[in-house]
Amino acid sequence: MKIEIAEPGRMAQSGSSLLKLIQNNNMPVLDLLVRESIQNSLDAKNDKDDYVSVDFLTGYFEKERLNNELEGITDSLNNRYRDNRYRYIAISDYHTVGLTGKLHEDEVLDNKYGNLLKLIYQISKPQEAEGAGGSWGLGKTVYFRVGIGLVLYYSRILNEDGNYESRFVASLVEDEMSKDALIPVLNGKSKRGIAWWGKEIGQNKTQPITDEMEANRLLSIFGIEPYSGDKTGTVIIIPYVDEYNLLNNNQIEYKDGENTIQPYWRSNVEEYLKVAVQRWYAPRLNNINYQYGKYLRVKINNEGIGLDNMEPTFQIVQALYNRALGNKYPKDILDNDGVETKVEDINLRNVLVSQKAGAIAFTKVPRKVLKACYPDNKPEPYMYFNCEIREKETNKPVVFFTRKPGMIVSYEDVGTWVDGISSSNKDEFIMAMFVLNSDNNLYDEKVNYKLEEYVRKSEMADHTSWGDFSIGNFNPRIVSKVQKQIKSKISKEFMDEEEENSSRLNSGFGKLFGDLLLPPENFGRKPSASPKKTKKDDVISKHKNVVLKYGEKGIEYCPDGIIITLNLESRSKVNSTGFELAIESESGAISYTEWENKMNLLMPFDVVDTDITGTVRNDSQLKINTILTESNDNETTDFVDVKLKKTEKGSIVGVHFDFKKESNFDLQVKVKLKLSRKDLKPVFKLEKDGEL
Repeated sequence: MKIEIAEPGRMAQSGSSLLKLIQNNNMPVLDLLVRESIQNSLDAKNDKDDYVSVDFLTGYFEKERLNNELEGITDSLNNRYRDNRYRYIAISDYHTVGLTGKLHEDEVLDNKYGNLLKLIYQISKPQEAEGAGGSWGLGKTVYFRVGIGLVLYYSRILNEDGNYESRFVASLVEDEMSKDALIPVLNGKSKRGIAWWGKEIGQNKTQPITDEMEANRLLSIFGIEPYSGDKTGTVIIIPYVDEYNLLNNNQIEYKDGENTIQPYWRSNVEEYLKVAVQRWYAPRLNNINYQYGKYLRVKINNEGIGLDNMEPTFQIVQALYNRALGNKYPKDILDNDGVETKVEDINLRNVLVSQKAGAIAFTKVPRKVLKACYPDNKPEPYMYFNCEIREKETNKPVVFFTRKPGMIVSYEDVGTWVDGISSSNKDEFIMAMFVLNSDNNLYDEKVNYKLEEYVRKSEMADHTSWGDFSIGNFNPRIVSKVQKQIKSKISKEFMDEEEENSSRLNSGFGKLFGDLLLPPENFGRKPSASPKKTKKDDVISKHKNVVLKYGEKGIEYCPDGIIITLNLESRSKVNSTGFELAIESESGAISYTEWENKMNLLMPFDVVDTDITGTVRNDSQLKINTILTESNDNETTDFVDVKLKKTEKGSIVGVHFDFKKESNFDLQVKVKLKLSRKDLKPVFKLEKDGEL
């Protein structure tokens, strides 16, 4: 292929500036790639098919076969890359029209550039069709950031003459100031860091190759099959990708104590792409209820992402989207028992022709529905959403939103979309989807704006936020008004429920223990403010990879005490665990060692017996069923040792488990407590040191 080197000119972009135009240095580059590439394919949909297909392909190519095709930089590439084979990522679509339009700017009339020139040769030429994804024409620069700036484009179209035509072209965008720049100097002129390769049509002037045999030969370098029959579409190939850098670019670090948690999709590019596709396009992915045109199908190396193998978190996202639009599958993940979903219109007065700005669908999802507990142990929803885990004992709500293209704009757990919405307990997640009423119009007769276009123009080039702006002297403040209503509706729905739960919990414990008293005067670490009201049904204790839960529903009353049902489960394999009694006070739980050693008092509660049932899983699934008492305080099986924990003064205060192998478990422990004093409240905590 012949090289064309971009010459310096007035108001002309350089390679270094193009690499910065995407305006997003926070989102992982693979996410930007997925968002942009799929949106380009959806915008190029044809008129005859029900869906658009996008395939992500990864593999290896031989460097010599590629480098020898790139006139002017062959030697530079060979010197920079010493190995024989390197990785590539390709994005292929079909049921699309392909890169249509004129082959060269010289042929353009009336600014009708077409898909080919807009994508490869022009910058800031956005899609003009109503409901298109882009409004800036800058998102395509992400392709140059995935690899070394080298991108190859292959397309097959039905041209103006009604014939099928292949097109193949390559481009390179690089930092022209870099000492390792590949593009040679043109006639002693300043560098711009931009070049194209194709068919030579003049001095330093090229256009895409249209010879089908030549295009097919170039595709074979990557083992990619050309389009045939009546198929049209586009393949974008990015060679020389660095998998390690891609997987570690702009990633949030998740911690569990001192341990770093790495989500499974960061193990390879293929898994990452599979999750990223669901993250941003869950509303449109395999969704036959999508009402704004073609729905989306995606494959990763020819393996499809179907409704049945979507992650539960993203099944929730799609289900909320369908409900917000008034659509609902006969049965979906939100039909689980105990999951309630509410849908409310967001209406704005004196701003829109129709008051409805959109609809919000929201729910509170139990952890078990998301399979984020044993035995599935899937990651937290925040990890799937690319959000930080900001709180340890509660879950912040997440609001996500979209317009006509069906791409999630952002997942918001802080800021103006969620401020003021109460957090849920650690075993439930508040999720809300806002869907814009795209076909509505702004009310002002002087402003000919659809609501879709108003919001689209408020997005930055990376399409990760919405904001208000003025049209002349008119600022309708639609986005801020929508945000305010969303927060009000969600808060009202869950605030009443939380207060009711808190009342029931306090009432239940109050029946048993009476008023909570402080320990003796001057005891404790420091004075505290008035106690915070709990907003949780369950009391939860967490340590490393183990969770302990109990609540009012698990309490039985006896003449001389109570029986409390504790649920003990792991999130990954552990060697040992256990729990122990403590005394609740306003300055925090008082451990049995502090109570006995510092205050020289006997524990006010004593474990009479424990009934332990459940499942332990290491190499196989094993059942446990045992009762421990003061006279039978330990039991040994082939897979676990269980012992009652005793204080130096002889009080039984807990249970300790030692597993023969690292194990997962899901245990239910019924603990019968004898109460020597009823003016103090017992609490259970996971042991911190794992020792008796």
